[in-house]
Amino acid sequence: MSRRNERMIRVIELLADGEFHSGEHIGKEIGVSRTAISQYIKDIQALGLDVFRITGKGYKLSQAIELLDLARIESLLNREAKGSVALERIVTSTNDVMRDRLQNGYTFKAGEVLLAEAQTAGRGRRGKQWYSPFATNLYLSMYWPLGRGMSAAMGLSIVVGTLLAEAIKNAGVTDVALKWPNDVLVKGKKLAGILIDLEGQVIDDAHAIIGVGVNLSMPEWLATPIDQAWTDLQSELTTKLNRNEWVADLITRIRSGLAMFDEQGLEPFIKRWLDYDDLFERNVTLTMGSKNLHGIAKGIASDGALCVAIDGTVKHFHAGEVSLRYDTN
Repeated sequence: MSRRNERMIRVIELLADGEFHSGEHIGKEIGVSRTAISQYIKDIQALGLDVFRITGKGYKLSQAIELLDLARIESLLNREAKGSVALERIVTSTNDVMRDRLQNGYTFKAGEVLLAEAQTAGRGRRGKQWYSPFATNLYLSMYWPLGRGMSAAMGLSIVVGTLLAEAIKNAGVTDVALKWPNDVLVKGKKLAGILIDLEGQVIDDAHAIIGVGVNLSMPEWLATPIDQAWTDLQSELTTKLNRNEWVADLITRIRSGLAMFDEQGLEPFIKRWLDYDDLFERNVTLTMGSKNLHGIAKGIASDGALCVAIDGTVKHFHAGEVSLRYDTN
């Protein structure tokens, strides 16, 4: 991390309590003049944080933020999991950073996690941008080895989606639903998504980098650039979300669930997915190239494929083959 970014992060840490901090105090803390502070504030605002200034009082965030605390998260994980979580304040994307490290020879352990406070090039499915403001959401990537090759990746998004929906429900959210293959919805609005990158061979050892993005407390200014209805976890709760505790719980759930998936396959997760299936018995449209197919969703198959009844015949479709939307006709 550059010296400039280190200073910017330090300013965010100072302002995180939601109280006023004078320019003089901030300048002394990061080793710059008071006149240089304004540029750091502009950089912070560009990350999605709302900072304002009042003459005579100084600078203040519009609301306090809970920064991710690596020591706190690790204290909530199983003892054998210590040292298996890394935290970066700002990355391009957690999946990209983890993939680069893997390709450069770094040896990850199963379940190793990279967390970030912000992403400058967050990715969604089909190359869409994933908006990633600082310290308000969750950006997580987990490494998982696939000893049986990429064929073992079939159903990974089903497993992780199910575990994510259960974690959100356990936090106290009602009306949680899953839209095949990798979106978590609340009251029809997107709250979380999954992006899985695969590295390796079809039949030999391969690796999955499982990216999870969750809207925890999304700034209102992002309502305009996002092209679909969305919500965040805090808006769906009646109590204050503890960001670090929830992240630790999610990591524990995903690690445990993936270990079960390795041992038992997808079968234990099929019914659990169906408990949240937002498509079941609904009219859907699937796009394959220039061709549109209309049918009725019938749940998921044993390999995680979407089952759709088309002209009286149930057909199976896999992620990557089709683009899916609800049929409003």
